[in-house]
Order: sequence, then C-alpha cells, then structure tokens
Amino acid sequence: MTGTTPDAPRRRVPPRWWAEILLGLALFGVYALLGGLPLPGHERRAVTNGENILALEAVFHTDFERAVNHWLADQGWLMVVANYEYAFSYLAVTLVTLVWLYRRRPVAYVWSRNAFVVLNLVAIVCFWLYPVTPPRLLPDAEFLDTVRLGGTWGSWGSPMVEGANQLAAMPSLHIGWALWASLALARGAAPRWAQTASAAHVLMTFAVIVATGNHYWLDALGGVAVVWLGALTADAGRRAQGRRSVTWTASVRRRLWHPLSPPYTVAVTDTATDAATPAPVKSAQLAAARDFVARHGKPAKAVVQRIGRAGARVVLVGHDGALGDVVVPSVETGEALIDALDDVERAEWDAETVGATAIGAAHRRRMAGPRARR
Repeated sequence: MTGTTPDAPRRRVPPRWWAEILLGLALFGVYALLGGLPLPGHERRAVTNGENILALEAVFHTDFERAVNHWLADQGWLMVVANYEYAFSYLAVTLVTLVWLYRRRPVAYVWSRNAFVVLNLVAIVCFWLYPVTPPRLLPDAEFLDTVRLGGTWGSWGSPMVEGANQLAAMPSLHIGWALWASLALARGAAPRWAQTASAAHVLMTFAVIVATGNHYWLDALGGVAVVWLGALTADAGRRAQGRRSVTWTASVRRRLWHPLSPPYTVAVTDTATDAATPAPVKSAQLAAARDFVARHGKPAKAVVQRIGRAGARVVLVGHDGALGDVVVPSVETGEALIDALDDVERAEWDAETVGATAIGAAHRRRMAGPRARR
C-alpha cells in the first residue's frame, strides 16, 4: 500500500547550530532582564535569606562552611587554584558537553538542551524571587573572600564580571551545570572515562563553592533540585513527542563539523558456509558491533540483510543516526549477533528506522557504487 497513514512518523531534523546560539542569547537576556528589575528590598531580603540559611544549617550542626573557608584561605597556591576552578571550570565543562552532544549525539542533545534551558529558567526565577547573599558577603559571618585575597581574574571582584548578580547563591548553578553535564553525558552514552571525570568534577565543584565562601551547602542541594526539574520536564517533552510519533533524523550538514571517523565500523567478513548449523558469532564480530554502539549511542537499531554468497550483513543504526555494518555468514548468525548485544533492538527498513539514520553525501556515493564515480 502506498501513501502516508495517519500513524506514519513525521521526520524532523536536529536544530541548526545558529538557532541554538540564539536560544542561549535569549536565556541570557531573561537573566539580564530580571536582574535589572529587582523586587523592593532586594539587598535587605538577600541578607536575611542568607542569615536564615546559615541559621538552619546551625540547627542541624551542618554549618561547616566557615571552618573549610578559613582552612582554604591559608593554603596559598591551592586557594588560587580553587578560585580559578570556581570561575571557569563549570563554563568550560558545559560548553564542551553541549558541543560534543550536538556533534555526536544529536538525539541526546535535544533532551539535554531542553533540560538545561528549564533548569536555568527555574534558577533565574529563584534568583529574582529569593535573593541570597553568599557567605563571603554576609555581614558579621566571619567568612573570608578568597577571590579577593587571591586576586583572581575573571571572577567576583574583577572588572570582567563587575555587573554580574552577586546575590544569586540559591540555587547554585555551578553545581547545577556540573551535575547537568554529568547527567547529559550519561544519557548520551559517553565513554566511561568521560562520565567518571564528569562525576569527579561535580564533587570537586561542591568542595570549591563551599570552601571559597561563595555558597552554603544547601545551595548545592538547590542546584540538584533544579536539575531534577529540568530532567523531568525534558522527559515529559520526549514522551509527548513519542505520542505524536515523531522521529528525529540527524543530518551531517547540520552538525558543527563532519565526524572525525567514517560512519562505518570495520566490517568483519566470513565466508558463507553450506552447513545446516549456523556459524557461531565470532568474538571479532561481537567486538565490532559493541564498539559501534559505544561510539554512537544507545539504544541502537539493527537490520539483518542477506547479501548472497557472502552471507548476511547486520546494519547498525546508532542513536545519533550513524550507520555501521558487520558481515556474518548467515541471517541466523546475524540474528544471534543482535541477541548477544545489549541495548540493540531488531528492526526492519521501515519509515521509523530510515528516518533515524544520518546519511550524508559521501555515504550516498558509497551506496551508489562505481556508477556514481563515472
């Protein structure tokens, strides 16, 4: 039957990079707008809220920030390193995560971008409605401003951020952005070393924001809360999109640059056999398929195709739309290979599978064969 049924998936492409930059500028515009329209008694309420947070921590004997702050202030070079970590690391990690997801995991990028936008919007509203003076600026709290003591360039007290809102301690966006990056890398099936490094960055950021006198530990809890809200909202959006049967297609031309590696895994080929018993899956074939899934995201799709005397080809479609293949002796061996893989679902070349692929010009020429090169 030809034609389009009402249930047929609609194809969409990931957002263009310039549209994402405009979205970021709009988010910054909201931050600047609300920062420039403070509610009455903004500074007085910020001091009161900071004192209340510190008093609440004292009730539960968890007000350890002052002791850690005084210890760091006596550490010389370590204090300077902590100041610069506070000033720049969360920005660098966030930017690298966004670019990597956009380039390698376009589907995961959309979810992560949505969560990031929501968590920041919630935080900006909190800064406007509930201003909080950080410990280092709280009168009579006896905290030391390590940024001013160390003369840190690019952080509070330097001309570079002179106009920034310094009464925005709750929630901590340093923790929020660091935790978001860790969650986004996990959702995008990043290499294990990257996920481990990101988790370590979250812990290091928590230690730094407290020791430098920029946040109470409860601010970090607020950062976790806004990330949770962002993730919930992004999940709800994905479920709603799934009910509309929308599939995202990744286009190489819409990425910031072309992938550094070819879209195909190295095919592991065996000669087809005439034996009644299907040939077992070889370790090299399994390793090639697993490497593809690790590189291009989970869940992946797999289609088994007979290719004559050579046997069969298991065509893999990654979560980012990349294609790879592993050649095996028979269709039965290909099906056994799929069954041996985690996070890989068997599929057919239907509209959903085709719509999930990212096929660029070079890939089309390769599929066309020698005729395309005449």
